Amino acid sequence: MKIRFVKAYTHYEVGKVADEFDVGGATMAAGLINLGLAEEMPEEKPAKKSEKAGAAD
Repeated sequence: MKIRFVKAYTHYEVGKVADEFDVGGATMAAGLINLGLAEEMPEEKPAKKSEKAGAAD
């Protein structure tokens, strides 16, 4: 799970994206989300072939 900080927290500034392991595990990440300090990032989906070709132009 990746999270993005919406409020400053210790050495994480607003907008910083962190992996659950960077903040101390899934429980800590869930706690930061519940406190309103962070939000969960949507999972990245692999690009389709047509999207890859369009990005190169």
